[in-house]
Amino acid sequence: MSTIIDVENTYTSGVYGKRPVAIVRGKGALLWDAEGREYIDCAAGHGVANIGHGRPEIAAALAAQAQRLITCPEIVYNDVRAQLLQRLIEITPEGLTHAFLCNSGTEAVEGALKFARLATGRTGIVATLRGFHGRSMGALSTTWEKSYREPFAPLIPDVKHIRYNDLAAAEAAITEQTAAIIIELVQAEGGVHVPQADYLAGLAALCRERGALLIVDEIQTGFGRTGALFACNHYNLQPDILCLAKSLAGGVPMGAICLGQRVMESGRITKGAHGSTFGGNPLACAASLATIDIFEREQLAPRAAALSTQVFERLRSWRSPLIREVRGQGLLIGIELTKRVQPYLEALCERGVLALPAGPTVLRLLPPLVISEEQINRALDIVADVLGIQETVETTQIDNPESESITPEVALLQSMLTISSLSGQEHSLAHYLAEQARSMGLHASVDEVGNFVASTHEDSTNTQPVVLLGHMDTVPGNIPVRIENGILHGRGAVDAKGPLAAFICATARLAQHGLPERPVVVVGAVEEEAATSKGARGVVNRYQPSACIIGEPSSSEGVTIGYKGRLLVEGCVSLPSSHSAGPERSSNEIAAHFWEQVRQHAATWNAEHAGNSAFASLQPSLRSINSTQDGMENQTHFLIGYRLPPGIEIAELRHQLQAWAYADEITLTIYGEEQPFQSNRSTPVARAFMKAIRGTGGKVTFKNKTGTSDMNVVGPVWGENIVAYGPGDSRLDHTPEEQISVAEYTHAIEVLEVVLSELTAQREITL
Repeated sequence: MSTIIDVENTYTSGVYGKRPVAIVRGKGALLWDAEGREYIDCAAGHGVANIGHGRPEIAAALAAQAQRLITCPEIVYNDVRAQLLQRLIEITPEGLTHAFLCNSGTEAVEGALKFARLATGRTGIVATLRGFHGRSMGALSTTWEKSYREPFAPLIPDVKHIRYNDLAAAEAAITEQTAAIIIELVQAEGGVHVPQADYLAGLAALCRERGALLIVDEIQTGFGRTGALFACNHYNLQPDILCLAKSLAGGVPMGAICLGQRVMESGRITKGAHGSTFGGNPLACAASLATIDIFEREQLAPRAAALSTQVFERLRSWRSPLIREVRGQGLLIGIELTKRVQPYLEALCERGVLALPAGPTVLRLLPPLVISEEQINRALDIVADVLGIQETVETTQIDNPESESITPEVALLQSMLTISSLSGQEHSLAHYLAEQARSMGLHASVDEVGNFVASTHEDSTNTQPVVLLGHMDTVPGNIPVRIENGILHGRGAVDAKGPLAAFICATARLAQHGLPERPVVVVGAVEEEAATSKGARGVVNRYQPSACIIGEPSSSEGVTIGYKGRLLVEGCVSLPSSHSAGPERSSNEIAAHFWEQVRQHAATWNAEHAGNSAFASLQPSLRSINSTQDGMENQTHFLIGYRLPPGIEIAELRHQLQAWAYADEITLTIYGEEQPFQSNRSTPVARAFMKAIRGTGGKVTFKNKTGTSDMNVVGPVWGENIVAYGPGDSRLDHTPEEQISVAEYTHAIEVLEVVLSELTAQREITL
């Protein structure tokens, strides 16, 4: 490392104050120096690394684009640039219609000032005290810090600074000569100051009234940093010009100036008005498209919002004469001290946390939005230690006498709910659970397909363990995580984080009493919601369990012994266009006729086989149907989903569907097949639940469900000694009211502990 530092010190310009660390590698929210030491990154490259370090998606996008085309100036058109421009306008706040691509935040501000003066024909610029907008001459003129500006005076004329969050000051400053006012929605470099909503609304109205433009600098706050994709979204703010950069391209240098209607309708933004040699180059555009995909796929903005709630709750509980105030928004966090911050930054670096200043006395934390809950809590532990904070953990909320005690088992589920884990995006939750399971005394890891796996024994693959198979994925939709009146709210509380958390806690309880005779394995599977889930399929041939419990909500007194199967049918009807008044059937009519045959066939089958039983009935549903036409051809696409009962001959059903499709020349794709599976209440695992529920004061209910679960995948291979169990009301899963009773959750853990004690004590389990 000393060689790296010596070489840089010898040949660099000397304008940067550097910490004695040579960073050579990064992954997620972690960095490593040349000596292999690990750091938790709470600086994120001054807010550049919002999606984290070492993203393979960015590397792949850059590699693929570099082999095609690296540079392409805007004297010609380019496919990747066109895609990015369209995507930016789609995701940025309403009213922005065009964009200029550049290479940095400073360039974005420079261009914004030029466009504002050009569009209005005015020269005056109003900026704010403590604002930071960059260090080139125009941007530097709007930056407040005098030590940055004064060595380079005189700067551009007609720039004045006013108090932030002071509408009266803005009213006095914005005149008929003002081209624009430029503001940050959180003043990051200037001390992490958050705006007042009425100030922003008044500022926007004032600009419209007086013909000035509103330039919003979201160079640091953009792309999820504040808990929304853009900070403007918090305030329903529609800027005339929006400046973006930093995390726009996942670490590749890039900036953008998004322009609204007032700018474009001025008629003055003409050819030759501005330019950039490298702006909009295909390499940066490809990286930016991949970055936006990551933001949307991993829901990093709502994830930042959820994590922020926990972080600020903890920080604001700290009591110390050293801390003057805690403020910020999302994962843009400022801790104002009563002393200079620099010594504390150096101490944090020595302890393995990289943080930033925000003025002389403010400690700024700016972690990548992918940081895990465990990582940020570890960073906060170190910050607390460096600041001399003595934290106390309160298990009850004394200001609310109705609140429930937050036990470690409840805290586990509560934390799980804050980690977004859509199907195919369970990585963060899997690693968090592995860390938590190890701290609870279990052997834990993440397997090759991404499943979380924990066990009472170090090796359980060559035995006949009891397998508890839950899943980690949830459907979209953020539900704020909170506990009110004994009810825990949050997406996944019912399906299926509640059951999975209960599995982990019950297994940990069992292990604390000593190694059981028979191993217990807990699996948190990925992609349970998907028709071709690889999670359960990844373990079905790994174990030969003596008994299996599937993690699905059935209530703490309910046990599910059967699930219907599934089949998905996708069809496409393509016909040459014809006049709507002609005798020919349209593609819509053919698709509708196919659906009517499906519906009639199910009604006939049910009359012969199902009686009044919903579980025994064949249930098709028309999930979607849509049509398109281009003047040459009409097309209708449809998707039908089947819920299949026991006893259905799936091969015959497939044959009938294909015959109908052939008759009407429909292109049909049939996929997502899951066989129905039904066990019975006399198996050893079902009897163990019956005994445990009754023994804990409950009344057992056995259920058959009309949906599907991982029981459909593993049941045909692992046999009939299988049930599904978990706390929660299944009618609430996938709804905006998803919630679980804390009492029911803890009762389920108690039931599971009794069941596992009995199943693991049996040397041989026979049906």
